[in-house]
Amino acid sequence: MTDTPMTATTTRTATWEPPGPGSWELDLSHSGPSPGPIQRAVYEEALPAGMRDGLSRFGSPISHMEMRWVHGKFYRRLVPVVGGSSDLPPPPAPVLWLAARLHPALRREERQAEETLETKGWRGELASWEEEWKPALLRANSELTSVDVAALEPAALADHLRAVERHLRASTRLHFRLHVSDMGPLGLLMVRLEDWGLHRDDTFRALADASPATRAPGVQLRALAHAVERAGVDLADLSTLDDVRAASAEAKVLLDDYLAEHGWRLTTGYDIEDRCLIELPEVVLASIRAATASSPRGGDRHEALLAELREEVPAEHRAAFDDAVEDARLSYGLRDENGPLTYEWPAGLVRRALLEAGARLTTSGRLRRPEHVFELDVEEVGALLTGVGGPDAPEIQARADRRRWEAGLDAPPTLGRPPAPPPLKSLTPNLALMTRVILTVVASLEADATHGELRGMGIGTERYVGRARVVRDAATALATVEPGDVIVAPLTAPTYNAVLAMAGALVTEQGGLLCHAAVIARELGLPAVIGTTGAMTAIPDGALVEVDPVAGEVRLR
Repeated sequence: MTDTPMTATTTRTATWEPPGPGSWELDLSHSGPSPGPIQRAVYEEALPAGMRDGLSRFGSPISHMEMRWVHGKFYRRLVPVVGGSSDLPPPPAPVLWLAARLHPALRREERQAEETLETKGWRGELASWEEEWKPALLRANSELTSVDVAALEPAALADHLRAVERHLRASTRLHFRLHVSDMGPLGLLMVRLEDWGLHRDDTFRALADASPATRAPGVQLRALAHAVERAGVDLADLSTLDDVRAASAEAKVLLDDYLAEHGWRLTTGYDIEDRCLIELPEVVLASIRAATASSPRGGDRHEALLAELREEVPAEHRAAFDDAVEDARLSYGLRDENGPLTYEWPAGLVRRALLEAGARLTTSGRLRRPEHVFELDVEEVGALLTGVGGPDAPEIQARADRRRWEAGLDAPPTLGRPPAPPPLKSLTPNLALMTRVILTVVASLEADATHGELRGMGIGTERYVGRARVVRDAATALATVEPGDVIVAPLTAPTYNAVLAMAGALVTEQGGLLCHAAVIARELGLPAVIGTTGAMTAIPDGALVEVDPVAGEVRLR
């Protein structure tokens, strides 16, 4: 399979070969079209190690998730405990049945899975997060944020970059380890609902108002907006962040505290080249202005949705439903805090150091453009800063050209041996259940391509008709969306939060039950259809559309 695009100087051919044995799936939810070398190295090390750390404590026939970059695209595969290095097809069902009961490794995993389900092993991880890992991350992130990178000498800046990159590697490994605990109970609830005759997407009703970290910035922004108003300043008159600081001493303190906590977090995406909130002052201003348009939601909405869902569960399973919901909601609080603290903030600090290095190296002539610093690994940046080696400008330009070429490639959805359905009937009961949970969670991160054009996962109970505003990023949305519009986007990130607060409905082309768009739509009570195939091309900007979350469909009117 090849892809042959043209560049300004040459023709390159991309050959899409599997990066190893097994079946590889394209992952669109965790990176951009072709990230730089630092992010590639961090992911390839941290993802399999972190997933192995998490899965080893729970019992599963899956050892870990492996990932590789193929022409800048993120491909992943689930690696079984037994036979993970083989490219042979699975053995016949009777052989698998015997292996699941006789192979020492699988027998050990079955016992571990049984113990985990009986003792709710994920709760130990939740306790460690609250008592140990989260406080340590907040301290480390805050201490690294307090460093004035502009004041560092070249060698000290190189050392600081190494320090924040080491921190990112360790915290990203923890990020993926925690995904076993913060998503496992969610997957278990999804599987239980399916067994009780419901759909896994009904899980969102059980999770309403379960996202404290999603709502926390809104609480801070509302307090800031009210401080500005108490000072007699009209929010509509704010033109710069300095206007906010000038409103009152209280407003200045609240703004600076907010930016100290949130400013250097990746906001527009997951790549280190994506911008942080502090680089988007217009987004911060729009968020402050929009803060008073939404108010915190109380428990009534959650209780009503939960009671409605509970009535649909067969009576004999409602006690089990209550138990599964309690664990899913507890775990969702961890999931909600995991990404911002373990990845988005540390990665943003790596970006800050690289931006400072890029500016200096461009001034000194070592780089042709400041953004070329993203073509370098940490040691190369240090070498260039201290003048002891490193690639020259033509080599760096060639890397940038190659990544730009890779970013434009259309990647096949799978590589390698065609994926085989999991041998659930051959597995022991607890391993079969754990396998279903893992596969359900993985599937919930991406859009379901089987929905069909202009169909997806619906969130909400009310239809909404409004004007479509088709946007590709938050900056465009902030400039064009008016109150009540239907935002149509490829996906959303936290930068969309301010504009979503005044939208009438949301339609995204990508994403599944656990993506940002699904979470924020649920928390805002916003009608939405997520993972809507063809939305960006089939919906004209300005068209009148009906968003029907009950049917999971978008209709042109």
